Amino acid sequence: MRFIRENTNIPVPEVYDAYTDDETGHVCIVMEKVEGQTLHEAWPSYNDADKETVVQQLRGYFNELRRLKSPIISCTDGSPCDDQYFDDDIGGYGPYTTEESFNQGLVRAWTKGREDDALIRFLCRTLLHNMQGHEFVMTHNDFAPRNFLVRASQVVAILDWELSGYFPEYWEFAKAIWRPDWDSPWMKDDLVERVLDPYYQQASVILNTSYTIW
Repeated sequence: MRFIRENTNIPVPEVYDAYTDDETGHVCIVMEKVEGQTLHEAWPSYNDADKETVVQQLRGYFNELRRLKSPIISCTDGSPCDDQYFDDDIGGYGPYTTEESFNQGLVRAWTKGREDDALIRFLCRTLLHNMQGHEFVMTHNDFAPRNFLVRASQVVAILDWELSGYFPEYWEFAKAIWRPDWDSPWMKDDLVERVLDPYYQQASVILNTSYTIW
């Protein structure tokens, strides 16, 4: 969050301290408390004008985020990727210097223990064939209204940056539509597609593969 605060105009809480708890091994963050309610809570009460105001703010912030680019795919600090699509082998995926090697990492994670499954191997070949030629941009990697704090129709903070990093440009969109609540008011209002540039083909490949595996 300090990196985002120092390099963008995106509203994030100020971080006062970060440390590892000696007893649990958990990383703890002491940060500013920002007053507001989550967009998940507020969205149903908005009229159309309020919704559009929030959409335009979020779109501006995510466009600003995407202007931060990297020659590698990694966490924000250049360390290995941290993402739900990878397994629990922390530190075992990346950083990647090419999109091809990132795709190979996904395939390795998704086929682990299922190398003989012909359908999964076919879907992974589809991924390897289609996912090429993307820029590596800063990605929040957990786009969800529960992570956006608002007061009235003003976005006052974007939270939960622990999975952020540099990923292929389609990644934010593909992850945002990975298992959301499709019956929620914000999904029915197409919030993801209104805020983020859509990458339908790439999202289709990722979702089809991941849904089949899981």
